Amino acid sequence: MIQDNSEEKKEVGYVVGAQDYLVYLEGLPSARINDIVISQKSGRAIVTALEREKIEVQMLDSEKPTPGDSFQLTGKGLTLPLKANLLGRAIDPLGVPIDGKGKLPPIKNVEIDLDIVAPGIDAREVILDQFTTGLLVIDTLLPIGKGQRELLFGEPRSGKTSLLLDIILSQKDTGRICVYNAIGKSEVDILRFLSALEKFEAIGYTTVVAADSNMSAPIINISPAVSLSLAEYYRDQGRDVLLILDDLSTHAKYLREASLLAGRIPGRESYPADIFYQHSHLVERAGYFNDKYHKGSITLLPMIETNIENLTSVIPTSVMSMTDGHILFSSALRAQGKYPAIEVDKSVTRVGRQTQKLIHKKISDRIRSLLSHYHEVERLSRFGSELTAETQLVLKRGVITEGLIRQEPLKPIPVQIQILLLTLVFATFFDNKDLDFLKKYKQKIIDTLSQEKTYKDIAAQLDKLKYKELVELLQKNLQPLENACREDETSQTTTATITTVAQKPPQETNGTALNNKQPLPINNTTSIPKQTQQTNGTTSTGNQIQQTSGSNMTNVQARPATILK
Repeated sequence: MIQDNSEEKKEVGYVVGAQDYLVYLEGLPSARINDIVISQKSGRAIVTALEREKIEVQMLDSEKPTPGDSFQLTGKGLTLPLKANLLGRAIDPLGVPIDGKGKLPPIKNVEIDLDIVAPGIDAREVILDQFTTGLLVIDTLLPIGKGQRELLFGEPRSGKTSLLLDIILSQKDTGRICVYNAIGKSEVDILRFLSALEKFEAIGYTTVVAADSNMSAPIINISPAVSLSLAEYYRDQGRDVLLILDDLSTHAKYLREASLLAGRIPGRESYPADIFYQHSHLVERAGYFNDKYHKGSITLLPMIETNIENLTSVIPTSVMSMTDGHILFSSALRAQGKYPAIEVDKSVTRVGRQTQKLIHKKISDRIRSLLSHYHEVERLSRFGSELTAETQLVLKRGVITEGLIRQEPLKPIPVQIQILLLTLVFATFFDNKDLDFLKKYKQKIIDTLSQEKTYKDIAAQLDKLKYKELVELLQKNLQPLENACREDETSQTTTATITTVAQKPPQETNGTALNNKQPLPINNTTSIPKQTQQTNGTTSTGNQIQQTSGSNMTNVQARPATILK
C-alpha cells in the first residue's frame, strides 16, 4: 500500500506474522535487502529476505510487533556517523555511543552497504610490508603482512584477549588505526577491555564497535559488517587499519539461531547453508589496496574460540580456508605460565614470510630448525641414553630458545631487538648459561641491546649484514652484555645483603635470650660464682666463659646453672 502524505508518498506494509524478533510483512513492493523499515511506534527493522507474497524483517529495537501493525519503508539502508571523530569512542552497531562520554556531534549520518562486494584483484597490491606486533613469536616465526587476514583461534582461557590487547598497544606510534569488534561478549568483558585501553593510553587511536550479549540477535549479526564499513571508511582516507573480529564463532551461532527461527533448511551442524558465504564475504573485504583506495590497507584478525576437540568443526575449518593463515592457542601452555600460549608447530602464515627482511627470515629459519630438532631430541632423551656433547648443546639451545620466544604481557619488543636477541643463541652467549639465568636477566639483556651504543650500531646495519657476519659481530661484542648482567647481579646481591642486615635480630645481652632463642646450656653440677675462677685452662668471669686452646678463643654465653639433685 502507498500512503499519500502532503510531502511525499511512502510505502506501508502490515504485519502478517511475528515470532520473537522475526517479523513478516505484506506489501512494500519496492523493498530491498538491508533496507530499513520503521514501525508506527518508531521501532526499526532491517529487511533480510524477499518472498513472493511477503518480506522478512528482523527487529533492531526491542519492540514486539503484532499482526496488523504497520511499517513504513525508508528507502535507505543502515546509516552510521562515520564523519564524526569515532577514534577514542565505543559505539554499538547502530552508531549509538555506549562509553558514557556523551553524544556524538550532530553530523549527518552516512549510509553504508552491509553487503558491498569486495574490491577485485585490480584494486590490490602485493603484500610486502610486515605488520609488526611487538610479540617475538609472531613477528619472527609467524609474521603477519600489512593487509593479511590471519585467523586466531584456540581454547578458552588460552590468553587470546591478552594478546589482542598487546597487539593494539604495539600500534601506538605507528600511525595505524585499530577497530575492535566485540561480538556477543558480556558487558563486563567489554567494559574491562575498554578500561585496559584507557589505562594504557591506546583508546586514542582505537574505535570499539560492541554488540554485547544483551542485544538482540539481528544487531549482533550485522556487527562485523558494520565494523568492516568503518574500517573501509578509514582505508579510503589512505590509512592503515587493524580490524579485530572477536569472535566469529559467536557470530555464527547467532546466524544459526536466526536461520532456524526462519525455518530454513539447516546445513552441517545446523548452521545455515550459506554460512561460508556469510563469513567469506566479510573476510574478502580486507587487504592491501592500490591508488584506487589511496594506498590504504585493512589487516584482519578474525578470532574463533573453540575446544581442542572441535578444531575440525565447520566454523574453524571454513574460516581457515578463507584466510591467509592461522595461529593456534593452547590453554595447556597458558596453564604452564607461557605467554603467548601459541602452538608454533601447528600454526601457519602463508603471506607474512615474504614481508620479512632477509636477515630476519634467515634467523627465523634457523630458530624453526633448532626448535624442530630440539623437540625430536628431547623426546629421545627421555629414554635415558647417553647424550653426546652436540646433542646436549641442542637441548640447551632449545630450552633457551623456548624461553626467549615467551615474553611478559604488555612488554613489546622491537623487531631489530628480536633479531639481535635470537642471534645470541647462535653467538655462544647462552652456551654456558641455563634457563634460570635467562629468566633472571632476560629483561636486562633486552634493555642492554636497546640502549648500548654498540648494539644500536649493529641494529642500524641489519639490512646490509648477512647471517654469518651478524653472528661474528655479536661474538666480538658480547662483553657489554656480560658486564650488564654482572652489574645487575652485584646490585641484586647488595640489595639482598642490606635487606638481610636490616632484618637481623639484635644480639643477646647479659645472658638473656631474645626472640625466644635459648642460650647454650652449661653442663656443671654447681653454680658458677660471679668472681673469676680458673680451672683446667678455662677462665670464667661472671656469666661469660672463655676457653683458650692454643690461639683459638671462643665466647659462650651462659646462664647460671642450678645444683643438680
